[in-house]
Amino acid sequence: MTPKVADFSTHFSGPFASRQLSDLGADVIKIEHPDRGDGNQSAPPYVDGVGVHHLYLNSGARSLAIDPRSPEWPGVVAAISKWADVVIVGRRPVTAERLGIDFASLLRHNENLVYCLISGYGLDGEWADYAAHGLNMDALAGAVPVEWEKDRPLPPRNYRSTGTTLAGLNAAVGILAALLRRDRGLGAQFVHVSIWESALSWQWRDLTTFANTGEPWQQYRELGSRYSMYRALDDGVILVCPIERHFWERFCDVVGLGAEAKSRGNWTNGEDFGTTDGGEQEEVQQRIATRPRDEWVRLLAAADVPVAPVLEWPESMSSGHARANGLMTTYKYRERAVDVPTSPVSVTSAADLADFELGSLSAAHREKGASLSAAPEIGEHTEEVLKEIGLKPFDDET
Repeated sequence: MTPKVADFSTHFSGPFASRQLSDLGADVIKIEHPDRGDGNQSAPPYVDGVGVHHLYLNSGARSLAIDPRSPEWPGVVAAISKWADVVIVGRRPVTAERLGIDFASLLRHNENLVYCLISGYGLDGEWADYAAHGLNMDALAGAVPVEWEKDRPLPPRNYRSTGTTLAGLNAAVGILAALLRRDRGLGAQFVHVSIWESALSWQWRDLTTFANTGEPWQQYRELGSRYSMYRALDDGVILVCPIERHFWERFCDVVGLGAEAKSRGNWTNGEDFGTTDGGEQEEVQQRIATRPRDEWVRLLAAADVPVAPVLEWPESMSSGHARANGLMTTYKYRERAVDVPTSPVSVTSAADLADFELGSLSAAHREKGASLSAAPEIGEHTEEVLKEIGLKPFDDET
């Protein structure tokens, strides 16, 4: 059975959740405002006057446009709730109740509903009623580093808020679990995730370490010479991680560090991160500086040593490896080609595979975005959806 999802949410978290569900086969209907949609279509940056985030977040969905102040609103809410397996709401509980899309109200229309509420800061506590924007929740979660420029506090230049996206991902996981529970006869389910908790829990290593030791989790730059970045001859950067003995010995052979360096290490705990103050880091750097980045990657990878070129995302997304894994999908929107990231998750029925060999499995994963449909125009499917849920078009007075 294809899960049917009615998405009343706006901006990032709820649409990200419904996009994940759509990628996994759900039928998603967005109930959005007739003038501004869910907020993503009218928000910059733009591609031909359309918000580029709309092109990603709402691809695969259908759009039903209706003003919550219209007389038709209660009837649409009732009908879409009866139609849906899942309803996603991304508003404060008091606002959801005012609009008649709170959990209690919708259960009167569908006693087996999976209801997902995405809040900014949670349902209780002193911050619960704060107005929410993406970076606010990250800031309250301790996730935003502060950089100072001319006595002015600023977020790092390349910082991207984490809570908004993670809340959407967590919501999708919760919804899938709730559907399983409902289908096992446990009735309606209430799923809640807050953006603040999502941003905080993403830092689970820091939280767990500090809660139990009173110390922060270590920084990657402090791990040592054997888990470190190095500058190559062409100013490219590589990250090497030969912390296990067999990897370290192979690493020494490839870069020519010699027998003394090869025998160096304490493997009592299975790993040795090296040292940054014993000269080893400088010794490794001198060797890495003799060849270009990609040559070191080729040599070390051939020796099965953990190594990676340190790329920026434009280089990564345009790589042959990205194409081999179907990272991006192209669809047609308003007579132009639009490229959007594809879900990293693929689910394929065994019956749809020619065989179970790696080639068939990788081909199925690569084609996971083949059926992705374009992001809808606001209200593009209103008449179609109204008919589907048993209502007449809004302008039909008969």
